[in-house]
Amino acid sequence: MWTKDKSLFLSRILTLTAAGVCIFVAFFIPTIAEWYHYMMTVEVAGILDRDTMELPMCITLYLCDALALAALWNLHILLRNISRDEVFIPKNTSCLRRISWICMAAGAALIIFGLWSSIFAFIGMVAIMFGLIMRVLKNVFEKAVEIKSENDFTI
Repeated sequence: MWTKDKSLFLSRILTLTAAGVCIFVAFFIPTIAEWYHYMMTVEVAGILDRDTMELPMCITLYLCDALALAALWNLHILLRNISRDEVFIPKNTSCLRRISWICMAAGAALIIFGLWSSIFAFIGMVAIMFGLIMRVLKNVFEKAVEIKSENDFTI
């Protein structure tokens, strides 16, 4: 039988796994950039010359990898609080706020790299959209924290 505790445990395991994958991938970013430059020549080029794309791609991927680790750390804190039955607290709202800004920052970096490879501009727009969704979720959580606080002080 699938329970909420098992689901929460799975979420925490997947978060740690994703962090491990981010750390692992960081070691291969230059190789990935080189492979992408030589193998993906059929993709529609961006505004800037593709021959100069390897260094900007490495910088973008390292930045996005660091941002992903920061987002996963905030998600880990959020899941840890939920496992302690601390759901509607200001700390969780802060985690959601940071995750939303991290997604938007990653999206901005990807859109800038889209000048070299246009598919990254699309991925950047998706990341920014996800950041906006997280922002709305943060606002809902913030309101719930406010309502909970009012209810706690009501006799």
